[in-house]
Amino acid sequence: MALESRTIFVTDNNNKLRKLTYELERKRVKNINLRIRSDESIFVSASPLVAVKTIDDFILSKSDFILKSLSRFSEKRKWEIDNKKYVSGESFYLLGKQMRLIVKHANQNHVEEDGVYITLTCKRPDDYILKKRLIENFFSQKCYEEFNRIIEERYPLFKKYRVPYPNLKIRRMKTRWGSCIPSKNQITLNENLIHFSERCIESVVIHEFCHFRYPNHSKEFYNFMTILIPDWKDRKKELDETFLY
Repeated sequence: MALESRTIFVTDNNNKLRKLTYELERKRVKNINLRIRSDESIFVSASPLVAVKTIDDFILSKSDFILKSLSRFSEKRKWEIDNKKYVSGESFYLLGKQMRLIVKHANQNHVEEDGVYITLTCKRPDDYILKKRLIENFFSQKCYEEFNRIIEERYPLFKKYRVPYPNLKIRRMKTRWGSCIPSKNQITLNENLIHFSERCIESVVIHEFCHFRYPNHSKEFYNFMTILIPDWKDRKKELDETFLY
């Protein structure tokens, strides 16, 4: 059955009128099902026996959740580099700072930043694949440099507890900011952390370091975390509000 596009209006927490457009699919399902995609599209499926007004009322009842989800996906796109066009004027985030991209033609491929701009010089400024690869390599190198620097600076907090200096692995993770394997002296950090502030990266590093002493999320673990960084909950919230579902 073809999708039906419907629009309703809801009021957000600031009493501002917001338009919500959703795609409705009629099929043999027991409940009204709601799905919000990362591109901010809203998809609903419901039985042909359910009245349209009932479905609209259901969307209205879920409006707070929907608006919060849309806001999170919108915030996420600010720092996510996969969907960029890699053209001058685009914004990228490095260590929590918004920087503008400048693309220039040159005889060699190179990327550098000065705290305000990320300058991409390349042989073929119209080559999307080339520009994407150069920017990805730039951020990968920044991950290596900054994560290692933060680990080195925070390690003295744990050295007195006989925690070994860890090996660092960096990769993209969908559900976690970091992980560790104490038996291998290994800490793994999510590459997407590079877009957030140093205080957020620090909180993840310290979290994983704490697991070298307390392998689970016990009361003792969180007490230890609170001693080292009393505001870790605020830092975690800052990260989680823009993390992937």
